[in-house]
Amino acid sequence: MSHYVPKEALVVDLKDFIHRSDERVGKFNTAIAEARNPKNGGSEEMEAENIGVLDDYFRFCDELLRWTPKVSSQGDELLRKLLVFYWVLDQPVVRSLQTPITPASSNVDLSWLSYWLVSFARDMGQFMNTPKSAASVYTFYLNEKYNKEAHLWEQPSTGWLSFNHWFARCWRDINHARPISGEGDDNIIVSTADSMYDGNWPIKDGIVSIDGDQNLYLKGVKVNWPIKDLLRTKSDDWKNGHFMHAFLSPTDYHRQHAPVAGKVIEARVIQNQVYLQVEKRKDENGICVDRAITRPMHEIERREHVCTAGIDAPDDAGYQWCQTRGLIVIQTENHGKVAILPIGMAQVSSVILTVKVGDNVKKGDNISYFQFGGSDVVVVFEKQVKFRSDLVAGKTKLDVRQQMATFN
Repeated sequence: MSHYVPKEALVVDLKDFIHRSDERVGKFNTAIAEARNPKNGGSEEMEAENIGVLDDYFRFCDELLRWTPKVSSQGDELLRKLLVFYWVLDQPVVRSLQTPITPASSNVDLSWLSYWLVSFARDMGQFMNTPKSAASVYTFYLNEKYNKEAHLWEQPSTGWLSFNHWFARCWRDINHARPISGEGDDNIIVSTADSMYDGNWPIKDGIVSIDGDQNLYLKGVKVNWPIKDLLRTKSDDWKNGHFMHAFLSPTDYHRQHAPVAGKVIEARVIQNQVYLQVEKRKDENGICVDRAITRPMHEIERREHVCTAGIDAPDDAGYQWCQTRGLIVIQTENHGKVAILPIGMAQVSSVILTVKVGDNVKKGDNISYFQFGGSDVVVVFEKQVKFRSDLVAGKTKLDVRQQMATFN
């Protein structure tokens, strides 16, 4: 029997939703137990947040909504709290209560729980815009994960007005901090963000192709991911282009810049799911964010024994298609169209565009930014491009405005 009385209206809603069904109560109790199971990897993080039973998770959600972000000198409480929040919801037994990450669900109404996640992220994001949220920003200056380039950050005369104000910080001088490659050479394509390169794949007949196969596979099920759905377009212009993916960490610079020069012909935000894939670390020590396009075998096996409704095909089959995301399309002078998609992840689903249709942008100009957390970027090219041969998925860290490819 539950004894905890939630303080926040959203957490009251979650508790009511779960307790209206004995089956859902059982599923969430199992999810808590599985999230705490040492063999699954998240026991230390769950213990750090004092989550032992379902009531503890309600209490944790209450506190998270109004938590002032801070980090210790060594740890990263910001990332840990996001991991724990989604780790429980990512357990196979409760995945069936959420809208599947599949092609068929990329443009449909969300399930109750998936929509609750969107509402939770919005509410948390609103708090991150308040002066109270900036109370512990100084701790990030003391943390070695965050402060490596602090001497290059802007220092607003007003001070940091909110956590989001700091999170979306600019450089004092971007031309010094992140000099642009190939200025004046429109054949050179630069990285749109400080990010970890995750790979590039051709688009064949409108389908993103990985490893030469026109489909992504999971558990023997063929899953097609049409590029039209990602871009929310009816145009066939992209059907034989190129797709690349990279991901940001919470410690990165969170503004995106134009990879090419040209005219903005489309600029909008596509509201959809909020999502974060969490997995056991490969070194067996705790849990981490899984941001790659493909999923490791041990994660597939962890999910394999649980039967869920529909096809369960998260990150390795194109979660970008189902996430809240920005869409900026630039028409270049000589190389067709280029689409940049800042992908909202977890509580970072607030994507702010800084350009509008009709704007002319130079390569390297700021075009958008994220608020709060880690995020992804996708760049789609109308035509085939040639990426640097030294780029290694999951290992090459790209600086924004650094060369990553050339037009063929």
